[in-house]
Amino acid sequence: MNILVIKHGSLGDLVLSFGAIKTLRENYPNSNIYLLTQSNYKQIFKNLPYVNEILVDNRISIFPSIKNILKKVKEKKIDLLIDLQNSNRTEIYNFFIKMFTKCKILSARKFSSFKYKQKKLGIQHITKNHQEQLKYLKINNYSQPDLNWMLKGNTKPSNKVIFIPGTSKSGEYKKWPSDKYAQVAKYLVGRNYEVYLTGSDLDLDTINEIIRLCPESKNKINESKIEDFYQLCNSSELVITNDTGPAHIAGLTNKNVIWLANDNEISRSCYPLGNNLHKITASNVKNISVNIIINKIEQILK
Repeated sequence: MNILVIKHGSLGDLVLSFGAIKTLRENYPNSNIYLLTQSNYKQIFKNLPYVNEILVDNRISIFPSIKNILKKVKEKKIDLLIDLQNSNRTEIYNFFIKMFTKCKILSARKFSSFKYKQKKLGIQHITKNHQEQLKYLKINNYSQPDLNWMLKGNTKPSNKVIFIPGTSKSGEYKKWPSDKYAQVAKYLVGRNYEVYLTGSDLDLDTINEIIRLCPESKNKINESKIEDFYQLCNSSELVITNDTGPAHIAGLTNKNVIWLANDNEISRSCYPLGNNLHKITASNVKNISVNIIINKIEQILK
């Protein structure tokens, strides 16, 4: 069987889908499984072990996108399409795939061969939706995502604490203030921890502000590429992060992660996975106090 999984969205959305994709591989070990996602993720996750190939859909204007996916469905002789995005766009894809191919479709949207009713955001974690979706294929087991395949060697314990103080361009409302990160950094430096500030060039102003207020903090943007980030987090003692994509990678290390987020439907359904995630939320994340974070750190780093 040839299976195509569609998953667009943010970095965190994609990482949260890896459990469903891993489960598919375990249940269809001899099938060809393809992942359709954005081109920026193809390089980052080129070694994703659960798929044969990552195909590209950059969600350009709708008709070129339809032509692109129909071509891929026919070239790869796709028998089953699993729509983990379940969006208005994929509903349009479903219509044309159903019209012009014999491919079966599993989706919460119209024109699917196996249609299930997806729970709304805020009711349950999104991976629970994935789990329920796969039950339509008589798959009753579900495997949590695993990123150990991203490790590039052994990791040694250290006294590093990693901060992820930035967000995407559109995520300013999800940022905990830089001055509060700096106060926490000062506290950790006082306890002889190294504070690593991670992110991309988009986060440089935020990182520089923290360094201005706590000069002992270290700019580690150059070590923060997503393909290296899992390795970096594995060597840390603790990660403190905003509600942003790399937090999902940090969570899967099962290191202690303090996750700061607005309390809303999205955060209740799309928080990072991991055995040692400490969620701290408020109606406005900017109002979370420094003392709350320091108290949590003291509980974790006894």
